Amino acid sequence: MMFKRSILALSAAAILTLSAVTTAHADDEMAKALATLDAQLPGTLINNPYDIEWRTDGSDKKEAVVKSEGAPGGMAYRVTVKKRKKNPWDTATRIPMTTDINKGDVILMSFWARTEKPQKGKETGNISVSIQRNIEPYDSVIQEDIDLGTEWKLLSVSGKASRDYSAKKTQINFNLARAKQTIEFGQFYVMNLGPDGDASKYTEK
Repeated sequence: MMFKRSILALSAAAILTLSAVTTAHADDEMAKALATLDAQLPGTLINNPYDIEWRTDGSDKKEAVVKSEGAPGGMAYRVTVKKRKKNPWDTATRIPMTTDINKGDVILMSFWARTEKPQKGKETGNISVSIQRNIEPYDSVIQEDIDLGTEWKLLSVSGKASRDYSAKKTQINFNLARAKQTIEFGQFYVMNLGPDGDASKYTEK
């Protein structure tokens, strides 16, 4: 799919460009990279895939940024879950939203991920993905369980907002504690397709 090929090419090119520029020019280069990427994606890009605040909460886990063959730009954020937990969110990578979502908006999130090491006896890892308010009742725009293979893959999930979601009270969650496993993440892209958006052609299995 052209959408996927464009993301891969632009991601790698932008990472190499941004790593080579000086601090004085970094903001300008970042803006150019984002504008180029936004022009290639459906809808409006509402996160900065080149400035992700990775953070994993919970116990019995290890996290690091590592080199990973096949990842866009060659780097990945790796989380090792050392112990399966009662709830999948007991170990979770949580990333703040930076843009509000309005009621009725169709949201598409595409992200690179793979299982570096599945649970013993399994061939895949398992995570749940959500864009969710971080206050009660913890309702979500997107909520989906995903099995991850060991090869890098661009995955896409979508949902329609049933209410307004303030960026200050909304976050992206990758819930990881379903298994003792090691998961790697690459860049991700959150796109607002608007109230009349159709995400089905991007989320087909």
